[in-house]
Amino acid sequence: MASWDRLSQRQQGKLRDELVRVQVRAVGSASSYWKQRFEALGRAPSTIATVTALASVPAVGERDVSPHGDPAAMAGLVLHGAERLFALHTSGPQLRRAFRLRATRSPAYRQVVEAETKPTSYVWSGLGFRYPLASTRGDLDAIARAGARMWRVLGLTADDSLLSAVAVRATPEHQALHYAALAAGAPAVFPGDGISDVVAAARLAPPTVLAVETGAAPAVVAALGAAGVLARLTTLLLVGAPSDEERVLATEALYDAGVSGAVALGVHAPAGARVLWAECRESQGATGLHTYPDLDVVQVVDADAGEHLEAGRGELVLTQVGMRGSALLRWRTADLVDGVDVGPCSGCGRTVARVLATQRQALVITTDTGRVLDLRALTGALSGRGDIDDWRVVIGGRSRDDRGQVVVHLAPREDPGEAAVGAAADIRAGAGMLPSQLVVRTAEELAELQGTTVTQRVLSRD
Repeated sequence: MASWDRLSQRQQGKLRDELVRVQVRAVGSASSYWKQRFEALGRAPSTIATVTALASVPAVGERDVSPHGDPAAMAGLVLHGAERLFALHTSGPQLRRAFRLRATRSPAYRQVVEAETKPTSYVWSGLGFRYPLASTRGDLDAIARAGARMWRVLGLTADDSLLSAVAVRATPEHQALHYAALAAGAPAVFPGDGISDVVAAARLAPPTVLAVETGAAPAVVAALGAAGVLARLTTLLLVGAPSDEERVLATEALYDAGVSGAVALGVHAPAGARVLWAECRESQGATGLHTYPDLDVVQVVDADAGEHLEAGRGELVLTQVGMRGSALLRWRTADLVDGVDVGPCSGCGRTVARVLATQRQALVITTDTGRVLDLRALTGALSGRGDIDDWRVVIGGRSRDDRGQVVVHLAPREDPGEAAVGAAADIRAGAGMLPSQLVVRTAEELAELQGTTVTQRVLSRD
């Protein structure tokens, strides 16, 4: 990250364009899904040679790859090609080293190629359904390097000691924390998310850093405070982009536990990501989540229609560069953000893109019956209909019993019945379920609907 900051703005732009060009070329030639995607778009991967051109590619999400929620379909994102993929898309120094090994018939040549091209490790991600993300050995090295950089953004050193209260399972969050501590040379303990196990581990090794899922932070901090094991704590890592309310609750828990001087910082891996972004210690979270310019290209789209936005609030879209396992281009994360700041951080001074005011997974909700509704599929179905002038989606409890519901309000252009029936069919096809109600309204009535704004046309009622 320090070397990136030493580059001029022009050099940074050229390097990012080159990273995008190489990644799109690799994905377009070695991923079965993206081969078909570019063919359907009528475009060649070679036409995407800059970050600006990347924004012209329609954003996609998990339901675009697997409409029926089959995790096996996500294998279409994995790059295949072995030596051909390695020869076409590996950096010059690494490629020259491999060719020297091949010329001497060294068995190390095969190891070098497989490290960059063979998926060896999997974690589970997803919102509407759980799916595996593949990583090569080279990807894991990149995740470790990103972890070491995250450690520095958080203001931590090898002298810090991590206690993770995050569940020990194959998730990007657990893997990224593990690799971060390993790459930073810091001791770390991973007892899982059971509070009694976390307390027992803290008694053996009192931490300076505590990582905990954002919603569980108050209870975990309270238990550790009652056990008297937080005397050394300097940093509370809130895993999962904390809201303002969650940050306040975590800070109050630290105060109630008698911990003074500790700072609560957010770390977050959006759906589909394999690295954690972090808030810098200098700003204490005020300047957003710091991304990695050589691993991430972060952009924003209109949350209702999926169209690219140059600025303003919308859905975060992620492109991973330099990854050779599962490759995500223009991936819709379901996180709502206030934008992406590319100027120097006012806290730490780093010139990396920072994601502002992240509202995690806001576009995917779970109904009272336990079913998952992807609001992006619902709004996409409505945005594409020419017989509807305007619409609103209202989510929240109904007035008579507070039971959760999703109500679609339509202002049809012509025949109300045909518009409602057509909208219902498109919603079922795209989202896999129907809303609780479809209500025909006038444009004036739509403007009077009350609720907290989620997106431009989606409202939430508490």
